[in-house]
Amino acid sequence: MNTGLVLWEAARAAALAAFAVLAAALVTGMAVRTQLLGGLATSPAVLALHSFLSWFWVPLVAVHVTALILDGTSRLTPLDAAVPFRAPYAQVPIGLGTIGLLILVLVGVTSAFRRRMSARAFRVVHRAAYPMFAVFLVHAQLAGTDFSRTWISVLGWATLGALAVLALVRLAAGRLKDQPSATTALPGVVTAPD
Repeated sequence: MNTGLVLWEAARAAALAAFAVLAAALVTGMAVRTQLLGGLATSPAVLALHSFLSWFWVPLVAVHVTALILDGTSRLTPLDAAVPFRAPYAQVPIGLGTIGLLILVLVGVTSAFRRRMSARAFRVVHRAAYPMFAVFLVHAQLAGTDFSRTWISVLGWATLGALAVLALVRLAAGRLKDQPSATTALPGVVTAPD
């Protein structure tokens, strides 16, 4: 068995799965804050799904980064994964991935400590999830071999387009009027940025 090939395939599969999970987390998060989906938006099930997806990226990204570090052909070190633009090759694509990861960790940590933060501070940091997704898409487009396949690239950019449409609807329609807060609907559930 070729260990390098197994690690490479694991890194690719985990990256694609993480991208899909993050897209679904953003879509469900925006859905609970818009009037676009009506009653579905206030559903505790949608809030719970968003909360689950918002943390499900952790093992996927961990597998992606760990597999790339363990694969000797990639020449990546843990420091390369933590410091943007330090990688020995493809510095811009890998650096963007690192920046996306750092933003993702920041959003995750602030979500975990939401109850200890002001609502305004939480929203400001949580809104970084939008540019984070765009950074990950550009990272995947530049560094990901799977994004050279037209259908995967189209799906990625279509997802970004769908998120942009939801954001525009959110801006145009405003916040749901009688929406329960995440803390009253489901303890510990973190909703999407406003």
